[in-house]
Amino acid sequence: MIKIKSPRAVTQLPGFAEGLFTVQDITASQAVRILQPQPDWTILDLCAAPGTKTTQLAERTGDSAKIIATDIDSDRLEKVRENTARLGITSVNTIPYEELLNSKFSILNSKLDCILLDVPCSNTGVLAKRVEARYRIKPKAIKELTKIQTELLKTTAQMLKPQGKICYSTCSIQKAENTELVRAFLIKNPNFELQSELLILPLAIPHQLGVSLSSIGAGDHDGGYVAIIAAK
Repeated sequence: MIKIKSPRAVTQLPGFAEGLFTVQDITASQAVRILQPQPDWTILDLCAAPGTKTTQLAERTGDSAKIIATDIDSDRLEKVRENTARLGITSVNTIPYEELLNSKFSILNSKLDCILLDVPCSNTGVLAKRVEARYRIKPKAIKELTKIQTELLKTTAQMLKPQGKICYSTCSIQKAENTELVRAFLIKNPNFELQSELLILPLAIPHQLGVSLSSIGAGDHDGGYVAIIAAK
């Protein structure tokens, strides 16, 4: 990770158009780092847009894994295509969400080594970037979000190979969206186990929950949560 000292439009930075780098907060980068995806894996990125974690998956696997990227927002899914094209990545197959459900779901069942599930969330870990979130997110909104997150986790659990993994991540620091939701899932699904989890608080020393944080340290970063849930 390289931190730019003086902010400017990313398109003005040398090498951006040539695909030499992408922009990502150090907290957001931890999900794929902790997952440690392998080149021979088949991976589904279910909520992929705008594609930063998707391209990170490809880079970490040497552009050799089979990566399927989709998103319910078709306009934002186009951003995934733009990012993969700019970076010269060839291992990502971008599929519209409706097509994935209608024609690909049965093919994917029991064939995925991993699913990256970066769920829609309250954004409470990124209030520095999304100031409006503090006004629109209320207890009722959190409750509605946890319903969506729980359903997505339930859906992805049915699409894994034995010993497959779900990388569940949010840019939230709410227990209801993170630790409490994951533990509720594990209680209902004893055939899964928690391999590791990580909570990072914004602009603070990260709080360790079972993994090494030596690659982060203190400093300017967003908040977020990552859990690696594995099928037994």
